[in-house]
Amino acid sequence: MGRKGQPKAKQKVLPDHTRQRPRSTVARDIPTEKRPRRALTPSEPEGKLVVLFSRIDLDGPWCLTKISQTDHRNLLSRIQSFETMTVREAFNHGEEPGKDYAIEDLPSKAARKRLEELTFDDRDHISRLRIGNLGRLYGFREGARFYALWWDPEHEIWPTKK
Repeated sequence: MGRKGQPKAKQKVLPDHTRQRPRSTVARDIPTEKRPRRALTPSEPEGKLVVLFSRIDLDGPWCLTKISQTDHRNLLSRIQSFETMTVREAFNHGEEPGKDYAIEDLPSKAARKRLEELTFDDRDHISRLRIGNLGRLYGFREGARFYALWWDPEHEIWPTKK
C-alpha cells in the first residue's frame, strides 16, 4: 500500500536499451540548433571531387617534390577550385579541366615503364586535371576521389599533337 492507504501505482519497467540515461551537465550546455558553417571532413560531400595524395609518386621523373614555388601555389589554388566541383563538372565528357585516357594509348614509354615500376600497370585508365597552360596533375579516379600520382609541368606524359 502506498501513502494514505491507496494501492501503489505500477511502474513501467523499460528494457535497458530503451532507458534514457541522464545527460551530463556539459552535454546540456551545447546548443542543439547550432550547425558548423563548413564541414571539414575528408568525405565525399554531395559527389564533390576530392583530391587525395596517398598514391603520389615520390621518386619518379614527375615527382611532385620537384615543383616550383609558383607552380605549387597555382596547383593548390586549382585543387581548391576542383574540390568545389562535382565529378561530372570536372570530368565532363572529355572536356576541360579533367580528362580520362586509356593507359594502352599512353604515348610516353617512360610513363608506361614508371607505371610498371609502381605496379599501377594493371589499371585501364589514367586521369588528368589541367592546372594551367602546360601543367597537368595525373592520377587515378575512383568515384569522386582523384588519387594524384604525377605532376607534369612540361606536357611530357601526354604531349599535345601539333
